[in-house]
Amino acid sequence: MILRVSVVVATYGRPNHIRTCLTRLSELITAPFEVVVVDGSPDTLTRDVVAEFPDVAYLRNDLGRGTTPESRQIGFAATTGEVIAFVDDDAFVEPEWLDELVAGYYDSAIVGVGGRALNGIEGEDTRGLDEIGRLLPDGRLTGNFAADPGRIVDVDHLLGANMSFLRSAIDAIGGIRGNYPGTCLCEESDISLRLARAGGRLVFAPRAIVHHVAAPYGIGGRRFDRRWLYYSRRNHIVMLARVFGWTDVRIPRYVGATLRGQSTYLRLAGQRLLARDPDQPDGSLRSRARFIGALTRSGAELVGLAAGFPAAFFARGQDRRGSGVR
Repeated sequence: MILRVSVVVATYGRPNHIRTCLTRLSELITAPFEVVVVDGSPDTLTRDVVAEFPDVAYLRNDLGRGTTPESRQIGFAATTGEVIAFVDDDAFVEPEWLDELVAGYYDSAIVGVGGRALNGIEGEDTRGLDEIGRLLPDGRLTGNFAADPGRIVDVDHLLGANMSFLRSAIDAIGGIRGNYPGTCLCEESDISLRLARAGGRLVFAPRAIVHHVAAPYGIGGRRFDRRWLYYSRRNHIVMLARVFGWTDVRIPRYVGATLRGQSTYLRLAGQRLLARDPDQPDGSLRSRARFIGALTRSGAELVGLAAGFPAAFFARGQDRRGSGVR
């Protein structure tokens, strides 16, 4: 059976990156069945860029910033291919990308195929070869999606910048769930873990490659800043509770791992406080500022962790109402 592939690109405030993304998609060896851009931007700049590509459909997401999973669902609902593939607006595909993704569906049990996202970091192709896309016993997720194991390998979750799923499998789990706000962390893992829990198989195809340029957030902030740290913890608790339920042992284990991880910030804060240079008149002030900076990063994680619990109660209630469960 020939699988038709629909490609969905969710975007917010990155018109120049969308142009490059769509150009690279137009240069694929095998063209996708359809390409859809779902735009949440508050202006028309991205729409104007998409208009330069007559074969690409443009859809709006009027929910505002921080709603990437909602954009993915809009694109999913509007397309008809047997496979739905997602790339980020700052992820630029190689010519063989689509063929390598499709080749990953070699077994009827496989419901999702993802690929590598290269970041231009030295040694990333060999880092974490044994821990690509894993769900650890303590609830943490590994990445290592730039690693090249040299063969297709089974994984627990896929990377949103380069992932695909069988449409029938996503339909069977009720579609793509939203409510992963902020920097939208964990929203792609929610899809993967739900599919795996339903009995599906996910694989990582290392020859399906995108180049991830890590564009600045159109919603403000930077990767790994305090806002990112807050949402990384908040959304992770939400994801674990929604996918596995409150009784799952990975939730307290994840809390414990996060609390233990704060020792890194405390150690860094101490080092910065003690690194004052008496020969520099403003050295003490700079040291105190760096000390406070380390502590506020720890605070962002802890506040996010705490915020995840009421957010998860709310999200689980929405999930039950949406599925008709009472």
